[in-house]
Amino acid sequence: MATADGYVVDVDYIPGFYPQMAPVSLRHVAALNGLVPPATGEGFRYLELGCGLGRSLTTLAAAYPGGRFVGVDINPRHTTAIEADLAAGDLDNVRVITADFGSLPDDLGQFDFIAMHGVWSWVSPRVRQDILAVAETRLAPGGLFLVSYNAMPGWAHLQPIKGILQQYASLRTGDSLQRVRDALAYLVFIRDKKAKYFEDNPRAAAYVDALLKQDISYLAHEYLNEHWTSFYFAEVAAAFRGAGLRFAGSLPVYTNFWDLCVKPEFQELFRTTTDRLVTEAHKDFCANTAFRWDLYAKAPRPLASAADRLREVDDLHYSLARPDLSLPYQANLGVVTSTVQGPLYQAFIDALRGGGRRLSELVATASDGSRKPEELIRALDAGVAMGMFEVTAADVPAPPAEQPERVAVTLPFNLAMLRAGSLGGRPVALASRRTGSGVQLGDLEAAMLLELAESGREGLAARVDARLIASGRSIQKDNKPVTDEVARLAIIEQAAAGFLGSRLSQLLATGVVEPGA
Repeated sequence: MATADGYVVDVDYIPGFYPQMAPVSLRHVAALNGLVPPATGEGFRYLELGCGLGRSLTTLAAAYPGGRFVGVDINPRHTTAIEADLAAGDLDNVRVITADFGSLPDDLGQFDFIAMHGVWSWVSPRVRQDILAVAETRLAPGGLFLVSYNAMPGWAHLQPIKGILQQYASLRTGDSLQRVRDALAYLVFIRDKKAKYFEDNPRAAAYVDALLKQDISYLAHEYLNEHWTSFYFAEVAAAFRGAGLRFAGSLPVYTNFWDLCVKPEFQELFRTTTDRLVTEAHKDFCANTAFRWDLYAKAPRPLASAADRLREVDDLHYSLARPDLSLPYQANLGVVTSTVQGPLYQAFIDALRGGGRRLSELVATASDGSRKPEELIRALDAGVAMGMFEVTAADVPAPPAEQPERVAVTLPFNLAMLRAGSLGGRPVALASRRTGSGVQLGDLEAAMLLELAESGREGLAARVDARLIASGRSIQKDNKPVTDEVARLAIIEQAAAGFLGSRLSQLLATGVVEPGA
């Protein structure tokens, strides 16, 4: 069968790591919204519904050896691939289940975190009810549930494209990949022949070009699922409220700060609105939101004061997003451009030059008696939202001043991912126990790191070039393969210099690699 209850299963989903799903990210969002998040010491439990090929699941499991992870997916090809990754990466803290959400084993118990990406908007109403039943019965008190979905009103002008693709594909023969190729060709034809819809909706016309650059397997899953639906925030919030969960915030972090999401002329509306659910609905219209990552909590404990947060969540660490960070700092998050300067943020930056610090340390360092701790914490969270700082599970030291001639990849999982993914045409995610998340490399960077671990710096570019030739892949420039050997090697040498000059420092600081012998 091509579908299971309307969901595409004859085509594997594309592998991908999503940092939004990391416990460190979920905990920070809950805390900045005034809720006590679950702890991530020994013994916490994490469930991913619809885990696909499992790259988020397995990367997070490698990053949190003390956690217990469970992944559920209906496609046996997905779960078989995950089992192979677990064996190759020597991971023993993951259980994989091939099942639908209404048929989970009785012995699963409850979880501190449940995450679900690429599911809610693509499954039938019955399956969404199964998801809500899982949320109600499998999420432990104080636990967090992450759900992503296509959102309105951002999808309003693009929904006809989904309809055209799905309807035309249903008329074609072949597997899902062939049918979506045929539907794309038809879409391009009517766009180029100036169908009135595209004439009246130039953004939709431009969107067709973006579709042509997407992975065909992704498009099959995105557009051919029978029950594809986009939702208003209020609809999703009401569904989870019915399961006993309350809204706890959203990702990316900046979406929790309305003044970073809406233009100044709308901001008075938000100053006078006290209901968070109403605020979220307003914000989606002001920002024309097309996709949401929302966090819900079950029976959460409130953080009533700054002292509560410093006591309950002080295991989170903060570090500079990049070592050369300086003021004034400007961030453009799509709708609003914000500029940061002043002594408070300079104090934060100075405190983090030497490496990561706990929240309590930063508050103590920046406190001069003129600001309340709540103000200092809010300013630090805003810095995270704007991309100045990062939140990590442990201390991330400053990048080393000198880099080694050779490195060691310490986790078997990371070595397995490098061997499987270098020059594979997709990003490669490596687990970091310091950040509590994954660090993503391009497939060419992955090849460089693997060569650096196996043979050192000497002749790095030439060895990567030889590996590239053996793989049958090519370097692209202006969307064309570079066939000239000298030009190809020059491009690789330039990429290697950039990798050794900055990317390697990040990998050393985050503990993904260590200096090798």
